[in-house]
Amino acid sequence: MKQIGLFLIFLISPFFLLKTVAQVSESSDLFESITDIERLIQQERVQDRPVQTLPTIAQQRDTIKNRSVSTVEIPLDSLYSRKANGTLQLSDNSYNTESLNRLTFKDTIFYNPLFLPMIFTGKILPADLSFYSPKKSNLYEGLLIPQERTFASNLLHAEFVNKTRRDFYREYPDRVKLSAFHLDSLPSSSKDAEVIESFNPFKELISTETSYSLNAPLISGAEIKRKYWIFNGEHSFQLTQSYFSPNWHKGGTSAFTFVNNHTIRMNYRKDKVRFNNTFEWRLSLFTAPNDTVRKYRIGDDLIRYYGDFGVDAFHKNWSYSTNLDVRSQLFNNYPINSTELRSAFLAPLYVNAGVGLKYNLDKRSKEVRHRRVRLDLHLAPISFNFRYVGNDKVKVTRYGIEDGKKTTFDLGSTVTANLIYDFNRYITWNSRLKYFTSYHKVETEFENTLNMALTNAFSTRFFLNLRYDDSVPPDPKFKYLQITQLLSFGLNYKW
Repeated sequence: MKQIGLFLIFLISPFFLLKTVAQVSESSDLFESITDIERLIQQERVQDRPVQTLPTIAQQRDTIKNRSVSTVEIPLDSLYSRKANGTLQLSDNSYNTESLNRLTFKDTIFYNPLFLPMIFTGKILPADLSFYSPKKSNLYEGLLIPQERTFASNLLHAEFVNKTRRDFYREYPDRVKLSAFHLDSLPSSSKDAEVIESFNPFKELISTETSYSLNAPLISGAEIKRKYWIFNGEHSFQLTQSYFSPNWHKGGTSAFTFVNNHTIRMNYRKDKVRFNNTFEWRLSLFTAPNDTVRKYRIGDDLIRYYGDFGVDAFHKNWSYSTNLDVRSQLFNNYPINSTELRSAFLAPLYVNAGVGLKYNLDKRSKEVRHRRVRLDLHLAPISFNFRYVGNDKVKVTRYGIEDGKKTTFDLGSTVTANLIYDFNRYITWNSRLKYFTSYHKVETEFENTLNMALTNAFSTRFFLNLRYDDSVPPDPKFKYLQITQLLSFGLNYKW
């Protein structure tokens, strides 16, 4: 009996083996019909002859499944479903849980990069930047697959997204609050490579015996931090010299003048907050041959601090601000041939402060290179003016203070304007106007400095200061007007 059973199995096995081989051959023919792209293109180009419709992949698969014997599973169909044209696609209604066991929740989310938060990645130049013009008339000449059946549309959309984000970086840099350089790492899926490797049905077709990998070299980048404080300054050393011999036919007095100017600016800007600070020191010395008491005299002596603090208001050029102006001098000053002390350190001391609106303008010319206008206009309807004389040897009446007192305090309004106008790279005009009124008396200062650079280090400077103060005793000739003027040549340095 046992021998008869073995004999029957021996007779049946060849038929079963032949049938299985036939099924495998049918599956191989089916796969070749799907991947034979050249034959499909030739069939589409033949327009006159009718093309015989082939059964769909789903129909062929159902035919194979309905056979009475066990079927051989096609690897592609076990992972994906197919359209009528033979392309792979995941089913909308039914999913193969075995093929989705490696997918994560991140793989089921689709998003549009145009609506993601703006994070500066440092990529400004376009990826297709080229300095050579394409010579081909048809860019898609020689492609095996038609353009509409590739990822060309998706790549064009991706390039449109990248261009939109690059344009946003350039046009609105103040709205980009985050930067990729400030993040530890960019958000990404750690299983991207694993998913691509697992669900690539053509990886065996494009595999080679020897694989080469091109890895980008590691470059250590420098982190550029945003600066909120900006420092700059200007320093000048000017000299003026004149000599007359004793027998000069018209006569004259030899003199030597030294002018020293220093200005340092420290400006802070973050979001809507502005805080500007200016420190200034001016000193001029000149020889005095006609003075029998001393060999030299002090002309201009000024130490000054000006600061304003503001918050942006209803317009980008306007801000709510408050300002403070403090002025005094360092050295003692005497009249010619006299020992009477006219002024000294903190004698006098001027303090002016106010609250109001400030207008800022910074405009560069499009026609003339290096031409630039910078204007700061401060309107303080509520302000005060304080004067103090801290030396008993100085006459207080000379500075508008009543005899027997050391201070005076006035409430009123102040208008302050600072203008820097660059005619070109070598000529600059600095102007400052201050107007204070207590509605009973007026104090006005108008300073003008014209700096003409001859080289990067040498320049000629013309300085004119006009002052009007009706709280002091009037002069017989100039009344309440006070004037000082200086023309000098020397070194000039900016940073």
